[in-house]
Amino acid sequence: MWRIFVCDGNEAERKQIIEFVRRCCDENSVKARTSGCSDWPELAELVKTAEPDIVIIAQDGVEGLDTITSACYLTGRIIWFSNLDFGIQAYRLCVAYFCKKPVTYQKIVRAVKRCLEKQTKSPGDIS
Repeated sequence: MWRIFVCDGNEAERKQIIEFVRRCCDENSVKARTSGCSDWPELAELVKTAEPDIVIIAQDGVEGLDTITSACYLTGRIIWFSNLDFGIQAYRLCVAYFCKKPVTYQKIVRAVKRCLEKQTKSPGDIS
């Protein structure tokens, strides 16, 4: 079972992202447990208690960049949504998927599928 955490300070947006992730997983027959939090300290506690397979961070501006920078050391697959174009920083931090807001169902599907594909490739695969 996949463990997916969503970090977003906007509660309505966080709930919408969680719903998108659940729908995406259901449609792709992926068993996943999804939970959410509002900020970096809360996310750090979640990561310490249960190692996530995917972390989705949807925070704006520098707050999002700070969270990503800290989270990169705790988890492997990070999906990042921001109101600003942090594409270069996302690349440098080895973020699995970066996209500007607004978060849509189609963007969640692309991001989650990318993370799932990375997991299912055999060690000898190069791409």
